Amino acid sequence: MDTLKCPKQLAIYQDAPHGISGVPAANLGPEPSGFIADWMQARLEGKPFTSERWFVEASGRIVKTPY
Repeated sequence: MDTLKCPKQLAIYQDAPHGISGVPAANLGPEPSGFIADWMQARLEGKPFTSERWFVEASGRIVKTPY
């Protein structure tokens, strides 16, 4: 990710293996396909964003840190 010189966002769902579905973080936090759709819509509309790393805890709480 350090190779990318553009803004970037990374969402990590706690306890999720390669697939995200079926874990509490995905059930209680941002729904993965909706999160992706919202992100894509904002980019197509030209809305800026800040580089962030999102850690979605099993409780659904999102901990955002700068990337």
